[in-house]
Amino acid sequence: MDDVGFVAAQQTTKILFVADLACPWCRIALHTLEPLLARLGLALHWHPFLLNPNLPQDGVPRALYLERACGSSETAHRVQARIQERGRALGLAFAFERIERQPNTTLAHALVLAAPYEHRFALARRLFAAFFEDGADLGDPRTLLSLARASGMTIEAARGALEDEAWARVHSAHREAERIGIDGVPALVLPGVGMLAGAQPPEVFEGFLELAVLFAGRGGTR
Repeated sequence: MDDVGFVAAQQTTKILFVADLACPWCRIALHTLEPLLARLGLALHWHPFLLNPNLPQDGVPRALYLERACGSSETAHRVQARIQERGRALGLAFAFERIERQPNTTLAHALVLAAPYEHRFALARRLFAAFFEDGADLGDPRTLLSLARASGMTIEAARGALEDEAWARVHSAHREAERIGIDGVPALVLPGVGMLAGAQPPEVFEGFLELAVLFAGRGGTR
């Protein structure tokens, strides 16, 4: 779905896409959702979630992170191989071997939130690709500024997005997601209706999105 489609669909109802930019399943979910959203005339709204909110601002070595998260390098390899297989089926590459640091994604989220609505998901896709295909450090402000410029943001807007208040804004959004019961991502939230967690197959996502269509038809508000 291109950004023009997102803008046109914005007039129907509001669906939150709760995600972290260092989450491979979030990238897979977004890719799966886009053609369904275009067909149904629905929009997504980016809502930050931090899988690792207590990571140092400059992140940690990826190998150390995987060892702690998965328990062993063998388990990590199996998990990553499963993600790569799912990605290949969708035309998405995951070059995990290029990732040297597990980033704190707070500033990356702030950058997405600061982008104009019609450009947010294009920027999110660029950040996903930069991390999972090129191993870019999404916690490095210089890297983020470069990616923002490549996505069409002005350097002034990008720098403004990375200022101190950005940290509080993103962590507030993260806590809001936790308050409604989200403890992992991806998740779709239709306020007042329900929530769907996980990188689901297209038919499962489609069923949930059809609820949004019904909700909009009954006068649901954004």
